Amino acid sequence: MWALVILTFLACVCVIAFLYLTWNFNYWKSRHVTGPKPTVIKGSFPKTFGGVCNLVEELHQIYLRYRDTQSFVGVYSARSPKLFILDPKLAVSVLKSKFNSFRDNESSLWTSQQVEKLRFCSPFVSVGDEWKKKRTELAQLVSTKALRSHSDIMKACAKRMTEFLNTRKPNSTWDVKDVANRFTCAVMTQFIWGMDENTFQKEMEYSPSHNIATIMLQQSLRCVKHYGRTACFPFLRRFFPVRFFPAAAEDYFRRLAREALQGNIVGHSSVMSRLSYLNQKNDLTDMQVAGHTTTILIDGFETAAIVISHCLLMLARNQRVQRKLRARLNECAESLAFDEITTNTYLNQCIQETLRLFPPLATLFKICTESVTLENGLSNSCIELNPGDIVYISSYSFHHDPKYYDEPEKYWPERFDDELGGVKKYKDMGVFLPFGDGPRMCPGMKLALMEVKIALMELVRHFEFVPSDDTRTDNKLDSDSFLLKLHGDILLKINPTPNI
Repeated sequence: MWALVILTFLACVCVIAFLYLTWNFNYWKSRHVTGPKPTVIKGSFPKTFGGVCNLVEELHQIYLRYRDTQSFVGVYSARSPKLFILDPKLAVSVLKSKFNSFRDNESSLWTSQQVEKLRFCSPFVSVGDEWKKKRTELAQLVSTKALRSHSDIMKACAKRMTEFLNTRKPNSTWDVKDVANRFTCAVMTQFIWGMDENTFQKEMEYSPSHNIATIMLQQSLRCVKHYGRTACFPFLRRFFPVRFFPAAAEDYFRRLAREALQGNIVGHSSVMSRLSYLNQKNDLTDMQVAGHTTTILIDGFETAAIVISHCLLMLARNQRVQRKLRARLNECAESLAFDEITTNTYLNQCIQETLRLFPPLATLFKICTESVTLENGLSNSCIELNPGDIVYISSYSFHHDPKYYDEPEKYWPERFDDELGGVKKYKDMGVFLPFGDGPRMCPGMKLALMEVKIALMELVRHFEFVPSDDTRTDNKLDSDSFLLKLHGDILLKINPTPNI
């Protein structure tokens, strides 16, 4: 008797759980939106759920399957419905002309302001009208004027990087991502706080800011994983919240903010000078000041280092391009002016091609904030989105589509030659979105690109980069990273170039 009761109870529990997990699976079908059939718990992304691949890879498979017949399709993250945009023109309209209906980023849901305050001082995750105020403040900190005033400091950090690489014998193998992070950390600590940390010390040791920034990135990954694992049962996030930034990092950057504002850090920093002015004008808290500094740090430390290391790998694999770039750089003077750095044509093309292959913001996650109608031009239909609906845009898919880029897996910087229309042609088509687009485009883009250009100009002029026996030959993506990067270390042999 009791056995029958228990079995009946368990059967009821299983039925209820199944209904709960699949209840939303008619969300898009009932609204006449097609898409791949989801599976229980794994939704539309079983390989991503199993840790086999990065989300962008499964999105790209869906993209290639439906792009010729649909402007958008319905997909599911576990049981949560998402609208995946396949038409680049529609994607750009979501980011620009229809921006008021998609003002917020899904990343604002990864954790809560009750759990941590530092992260919500960043314009990247701020919601409502608050993001605009914070972005306006941040834009003043990373303006062209601010970058120009610190270009000599960036070049000095690049020189120290050259000295660091010369400490080993020629033909030594280096982890170039590690080298790039040392450079970007050196730049960021001076640019933000006016501190001159010895980031190029012993190979196995990192400076305090380098250590804390690395811990921040590791913790943010845990938070994103937790958000994905709880997609079936989002209410668990309230009971078992996971911080995006560790408490130690919050304390560290608040302390640096207080010390810099009080003048206890010796050294010039236009960022802290400007924040000091904003503090007097708007009465910012030390948490708000620290929020701005950490936003700049993440863009300038990790994003820039990823682009530098990916570009060096592509140059090592493509010696023709590396030789051509070195020749173009050697035509320039030893001490380049700011304008020459920012406008060097072939260097820009090499960076643009790297960003095309490995866009840092490979997927954009937008929340519908106001009801809006999106037209499916390929099937002559439309969809009414409601506040709370989430939209996916895969810049990776646009960048790797042979409809827009000939031989998209090939590293060919010349595709961005001005005579062929340059990068503007692809931007106008809506198929070049490495940092997003519209009002919420990555605010640290100019800063990151400036670091990338100065680092590459120094490195390519002084060193030859060659694949080692341990250099990966494929473009396997890291399945965990939310900033798109290759899986594992990027190991290259580095040799001094002659006549430099």
